[in-house]
Amino acid sequence: RSVIAAGGDPVEYAPSGAWLAVNALGVLGAGLVLLGLPALYGRIAGAGGKSALAGIVLLGLAWLFFGWFLSLYALLVQPWLAEQAPTLVAADAALPAGLLAIFVAALLAWLVGALLLAVPFVRGHVRPRWVGYLLILAGVWMAVGNLVIAPSGPASNLVLNLLSNLAPVLLMVPLGYLGYQLWAENGENPEGVTAAA
Repeated sequence: RSVIAAGGDPVEYAPSGAWLAVNALGVLGAGLVLLGLPALYGRIAGAGGKSALAGIVLLGLAWLFFGWFLSLYALLVQPWLAEQAPTLVAADAALPAGLLAIFVAALLAWLVGALLLAVPFVRGHVRPRWVGYLLILAGVWMAVGNLVIAPSGPASNLVLNLLSNLAPVLLMVPLGYLGYQLWAENGENPEGVTAAA
């Protein structure tokens, strides 16, 4: 998505097949993340406590917006708007105030959710600890990427665009690791994810 959007005008790239394919994958990936978050909490619930629960809920809400809603919008609505009302999706078009408010709320949910989920890992209640540190980095990077690196949307510079969109990758590495451990365990305690004694 970052490569397609860098330096381009949404009116031009929104109807393209590559844009549609990337966003279809985004919807699918967001659905998998949203299905996996409750399973992850089920595995760490005892040791993770209320902090992990609040973190999972907030990250789930953030993924509903960033992963599910924005991908569906880009897949179903944006291409149609690019053809029927291009001024609404042009690079210089103003965002609706409601969408901007929800964006900020989802950004805050991502940041706080990642930090809260990291707490039991960093404190050593759940292992491995590196998961907690990467969760903190993912939360902070989401704010930095959207508020500092590219505050007005996709950057025209590809490197800046990639950097501004790095937070989901930073979040998916620890969540993917934990998800893999859950999948591989088949009901037994995985080697890598343990509650501290």
